Amino acid sequence: MSALTNTDIVILAGGLGRRLSAVTGGKQKVLARINGKPFLSLLIEYIASQGGRRFILCTGHGAGQVEEHIVGAHPELEILFSREEEPLGTGGAIKKGASLVNSDQFLAMNGDCFCVIDYNRLIEFHRACKAQATLAITRVEDAREYGTIEIDTHKHISAFKEKQPQAVSAFINTGTYCFDRNVFGLVVTPAKFSIEYDFFPHLVGHNFFAFEVENKFIDIGTPERYAWAQEHLKTLCRGSGPI
Repeated sequence: MSALTNTDIVILAGGLGRRLSAVTGGKQKVLARINGKPFLSLLIEYIASQGGRRFILCTGHGAGQVEEHIVGAHPELEILFSREEEPLGTGGAIKKGASLVNSDQFLAMNGDCFCVIDYNRLIEFHRACKAQATLAITRVEDAREYGTIEIDTHKHISAFKEKQPQAVSAFINTGTYCFDRNVFGLVVTPAKFSIEYDFFPHLVGHNFFAFEVENKFIDIGTPERYAWAQEHLKTLCRGSGPI
């Protein structure tokens, strides 16, 4: 049995998606279709191909649309919903969803991002390091569009940097994390907060590790990136498990 089979997966599926509204018509962006299939289903099926069985979807904007699409679509999986009554931010949504987690560790990820990752290796790395939190990171040659991450020789995350005006090769966040179930007890947070800006910087020095992956990172959050994903997602996933 794989490590992932006994690890819950929390997926953010409630963002407003304003930048993609021209493509989605205001519908929930995680349901934007890639080669005819909703992006969220592609992501769930990819995780399930590696052994994932229990999912918690954090819904908010378009919650009804997501639930209508997902309920009954994956009968072999256990899928729960953690619905926001008001926007909680990425951190608040994951923290709320984490209250439904049964496993000692759990994966959390953005529902509009995709990166070919060996989730079992990520979990095993997290456990071997006795980490409280582990971020999957990847290096890009031009990081101007992203905040960047610095790590030390032992794979500890040492700093987060804002976007840089010049093109630099740097590590960026893939939007995929492995957390211990008690991770939100390490930092005092309000009900609404950003996981990236209000939480992660405070974890530096708390067994906070980086797991490096070499594959391309897809974010469908803009029309340009969505169009790129339409063309390249199947190619990126070929040989990495069924989609």
